[in-house]
Amino acid sequence: EPSIGEAPAWNIDEARTREWNVSLQFAAPFKSALEISYVGMSMDNQVTMRPYNEVAPGNYPDLQAAKPYTAFGQINVLENLGNSWYNGLQMKWERRFSKGLSFMASYAFGKNLGENMPQYETDLLIPFAPKGYTRGRTAWDRTNILFVNAVYELPFGRGRSYLRDMNRVADFLIGGWQLSGINSFTSGSPLSISTPGATLGNGWDTRANLVGDPGVSNPSASGWFNTAAFAAPAAYQFGNSGMGIIDGPARHILDLGLMKNFHITESKYLEFRLEAFNAF
Repeated sequence: EPSIGEAPAWNIDEARTREWNVSLQFAAPFKSALEISYVGMSMDNQVTMRPYNEVAPGNYPDLQAAKPYTAFGQINVLENLGNSWYNGLQMKWERRFSKGLSFMASYAFGKNLGENMPQYETDLLIPFAPKGYTRGRTAWDRTNILFVNAVYELPFGRGRSYLRDMNRVADFLIGGWQLSGINSFTSGSPLSISTPGATLGNGWDTRANLVGDPGVSNPSASGWFNTAAFAAPAAYQFGNSGMGIIDGPARHILDLGLMKNFHITESKYLEFRLEAFNAF
């Protein structure tokens, strides 16, 4: 059967975004500044794709014959159906370069919720889903995001706090070293638990039923969540578990660097740089 894979609705419109924030800034110890912000955002009229040539969950001996337009396979239409909301607490602590040291730490604690918001606009919405079934954490929601970076010039060598009068040969080897690092931590992406096998009978899957606590005390690769907390729903029924009720593995990376400029003349130098990405 011919299909209409991706057609825009006749009245499709642009998505609308609203953003707002309130920030407070303070002077902080160590010649630094602290900023604390509440950040909010809402988006509506986001483009998502709805399948039209589908039937309600049930038992169909001939699924194609039961479709509204039997001469067609899929009929998918891009429409303004998606909405999302973000609320977050954001903090930044920064010291600009002074006396050989600079650093910045930024942290965000937030939640991004959506409705009718598949990960990609060309993903299909589940037809005949109950009200609120597609409302929950979006695919890009991250509860905690932390970044810390610093640059530190070791205080040894000519013109520095210690051994400032060393001879030029010793300074060429010992003085002027610089350490740097970037430490980042990002919470895992939200995971939803589905039941495979087109259990709705109309060619579509559903999420599993939640029958217990999905959490485990020490998540690992061999057991990230409690699988006994989920069960397949009855045939032709939507599962009751929510969207994004489990966090996937977090991302934690430390990058380190060691650098020194070996000056041959005032304007000419050789740079030594040793870097370790994802050092541990």
